[in-house]
Amino acid sequence: MGAWSELDAAYPPGALTPGAAFVAALAHLHGATSIYDSTGALMRFVPDAGRGLALDNDLIERVERSLRHVPLDDFLREARERLNHAQRRCLALNLLDATLAAGASPAVRERYHVLIEGLGIPAEMIEPYRPALTLKNDLSIFPQ
Repeated sequence: MGAWSELDAAYPPGALTPGAAFVAALAHLHGATSIYDSTGALMRFVPDAGRGLALDNDLIERVERSLRHVPLDDFLREARERLNHAQRRCLALNLLDATLAAGASPAVRERYHVLIEGLGIPAEMIEPYRPALTLKNDLSIFPQ
């Protein structure tokens, strides 16, 4: 287990935080250019606050800045540098889960691959989880 100081990092105003990278990456997956537009409906991308990611004005402002003003390649570079191994794995699994839940439309699949490659996430990090996430999202196995 790491030190508490790892969780108490201070980031300059406007800088990408790991939490902002998580939310922004999920927003990018769905083609959102703002957390306020219909594609970027914020609550789609932010898990329940009881699970560790607190939705506050600072997080919202950082994500919005990233979506509106930071080119995707720059976002990916900064997120790749900012996220540790566990954070990248968690993000990768959430991106895969969201892609499968979205019905794997061609546009979402393409953005998924761009995000995974841009974040430097090797396929072997997430491929073992694909069958379980595929099954989780296949509700057609339940007859009416």
